[in-house]
Amino acid sequence: MITHKHLRTVIEDIYLNGNEITENLLLKLINEFRYSNLYIPAKRSDGELNFIIYEDEGMKFTPLFTDLDEFHKFFKEGEIEALNNTFELYQNILKTTEIEGYILNPSSEKYLFKKEFILSIKDVPKTFFYSNDPYTSDELKKIMDSINNSDLEEFIKNRQNIGDYEGLFERLSNSDILTLMVSDIDLKDRMVNGIVDMQKTGPLAGMFLDNVGGVYATIFSAKDKIQNVKTPKFKYAQIVNLATLVNFVLTEDMDGIVLNPESDNVLIPRSKLLNYSLGFERFANDEKLSASMYYLFEL
Repeated sequence: MITHKHLRTVIEDIYLNGNEITENLLLKLINEFRYSNLYIPAKRSDGELNFIIYEDEGMKFTPLFTDLDEFHKFFKEGEIEALNNTFELYQNILKTTEIEGYILNPSSEKYLFKKEFILSIKDVPKTFFYSNDPYTSDELKKIMDSINNSDLEEFIKNRQNIGDYEGLFERLSNSDILTLMVSDIDLKDRMVNGIVDMQKTGPLAGMFLDNVGGVYATIFSAKDKIQNVKTPKFKYAQIVNLATLVNFVLTEDMDGIVLNPESDNVLIPRSKLLNYSLGFERFANDEKLSASMYYLFEL
C-alpha cells in the first residue's frame, strides 16, 4: 500500500526546521507533491459525488490523505468515500469549486496547502502515455533482438562516471531499456514466436523489484544482464518506455531504480529521478512504446 512516506518525510523536515521552508525544502515539497496520488473525501448524493468541505476562520478547505489508514483515523465507517486522485485533479478542484486549500492528514501532519501555492506549481507530470501507432509485438521483438547499448555500458563501467547522473540519464535516454518480468508459472505454452501477449492471457507476470534498503524498480541494458538475477520465478524480458517507468516509480512512492542489479548495480535514487523527471518526459519518451507493457519476451 502506498503511504507517501517521502512526502511525509519532507513535511516532517519542515516542522523540524521550525516551519521555515528553505529553498531546498520547497523544491523537495513541490517535487513530491506533484507526483502524489492522495485521497480526497467525498459523499454520494443523488448519484453525484460532492467533496467534503469544512470552514475555519473564513477559509473553506477539504482534507487530503496519504493513505486509507489516515483516512480512517479521521472518518469512521460511514457514507464518506475516499477518492484516489492525481495532482492534476487537486488543481482542477481548486479551479472549479469554492475550496481554498487542503489539509493533509488532519489527524497527523495537519499540513495546510493553500490554493495559491497549489495553482502556482507548473509542469504537472504526465499520467498517461499513448500513441495511435504503437510498435507491434513483432516490431518490439526486433528491437529487443538487436539491442546494443554499448555506449551506456561503457559509461557505467568507467568508475570516474560514478555520480554523473546527467551523463547517465543522457545515455539512458538514447538506449533501448529492458526490465525483468517474473511469473510464478512457466508461460512457454502461451508463447507465440517467443512472445506472450498479456492482452490475451491476462496479467501473468510482474516487474522484478530490488528490495534491498528500499523498493527499487530494475532496468537492464542487455538480456545477458537479466540472466545474472537470481530468482526462483520464471523470467521474461520487456522493453520499457523510460519516461513511463520513471513516472511510475515516482507516483508509486518507490525509492528509485537499479540499473543491472547483481552485476553493475548502478543505483539511481528517488531524489535524482525527481530532479530530472521532466527531462525524461521530454527526451526519453518514445510514445510508440506505449503498448510494450503488454508483451513478454523469451530470454
